[in-house]
Amino acid sequence: MDTARYGAHARHEGVGLTRRKFLGMGTAGLAGAALGATTFGEIARSIAVAAPKPSQLNLGVVAGVEASGLRAIAPAWEKTTGVRLNFIAYPYASLYEKNVTAFQAGTSLFDVIMMDDPWMPKFGSEGWLTPLDAAPFNLKRDPDVFPIVYDLGSWPPPSGPIPPGEANKPRHIYSITIVGNVEIYMYRRDLISAAPQTWDAVLADAKRLNKAASGFYGYAIRGAKGNPVISDWSPMLRAFGGQVFDDQWNVVLNSPQSVAALKYFVGPLKAVAQPGADVADAADRSRLVATGHAAQSTIWPAEASDITENPKVSTVRGKLAYTVVPAGPAGKHYPLIGNWLLGIPAAAKEKEWAYRFITWATSTSVQKVYAADGGIPFRKSVLTDPSLNRRYPYFRAMAASMAAPPFWRPRTPEWSAVETILGTHVNAALAGTESPEQAIGKATTEITQHMRETGYIK
Repeated sequence: MDTARYGAHARHEGVGLTRRKFLGMGTAGLAGAALGATTFGEIARSIAVAAPKPSQLNLGVVAGVEASGLRAIAPAWEKTTGVRLNFIAYPYASLYEKNVTAFQAGTSLFDVIMMDDPWMPKFGSEGWLTPLDAAPFNLKRDPDVFPIVYDLGSWPPPSGPIPPGEANKPRHIYSITIVGNVEIYMYRRDLISAAPQTWDAVLADAKRLNKAASGFYGYAIRGAKGNPVISDWSPMLRAFGGQVFDDQWNVVLNSPQSVAALKYFVGPLKAVAQPGADVADAADRSRLVATGHAAQSTIWPAEASDITENPKVSTVRGKLAYTVVPAGPAGKHYPLIGNWLLGIPAAAKEKEWAYRFITWATSTSVQKVYAADGGIPFRKSVLTDPSLNRRYPYFRAMAASMAAPPFWRPRTPEWSAVETILGTHVNAALAGTESPEQAIGKATTEITQHMRETGYIK
């Protein structure tokens, strides 16, 4: 999970088919406005012959701005269908706990749930979700959707290590992305002439631009303990050729590549970064760049929407460019994916209408409206739309990152515990209380012990 992820506020009305125009259309008008094969009219007609119409659908969503895009398109759904969307919001941890408690009791509080993608291993392995690609729904892959989106919502995972006892289960798609967050790279294009393609190029630019005495830093680090520092460092770890597990869950973290990645992070990169990097979180990192105090860093798209491209916050709006996270000695780019997903609980009461809502909300036409209202989309055609790219300059970098493709956090319910261990020691190396070799060695020992205790390795 990325507990400091930022969603977007619905604040723009000037791109393409906006929410105001959208809400003013009847069903016929919606059909005419549609893009791609699935029109609003077709969706409306399919809804009309589905199960008896309920008065409302109950949506379990995370409290905060991650759900703001869904809330922005809700009036259009209600106007078209007459079915109210009842948003029931909980803080991040509470939403997870409420769902787990209900699922264990064989019930569900919601018809549709919003899920952070690291929850999929637990929900998928326990059989708590409704398969979307099986009867009666039979969802088909859409070429306008990046394959990673379907893979992220599938269980068992189609690549990488698979938890014990899960490999022989039939694979299904259980969820679809609604918040298309993927980590990208931002830099001051007025100070850096070309998009940094490698971490060596990042460091060269950072050294050239660093003016610590005057409060301007060559790079901004997100280094707070746990999830924050691991979200920041993971693309670098992979780019240097390191990883936490092999395909059999053996802990392979303690390698020359991992040590090199951490030495780079806490050595030359820290030397050109802001003071107190070991306590900086996502908003701290992004505001440094947005207020003209740092030249470059990684960023989540929703942070860009809320901070670096927000005219109320950013003093360098128009001077920023976005690209895929840099490559390392391994020669590949490794952006980290961190989507929020929509799924249907196995015990949901209104499964057919829940599926229709998910189909509608993730359709090409609605995604364009969703994006124009500040949501974080995931479709190829939306992310590469010229009019939307003029408003949201990070969309094209998202498209390139989704095609890279990005990598996901290891698909295990144990990842939260593993990330805590790793994030504690990487943070200690950044703070200077452990050497990179000590941090990697201690993390490897503790992660190995945890995975052995949970039955992943013998």
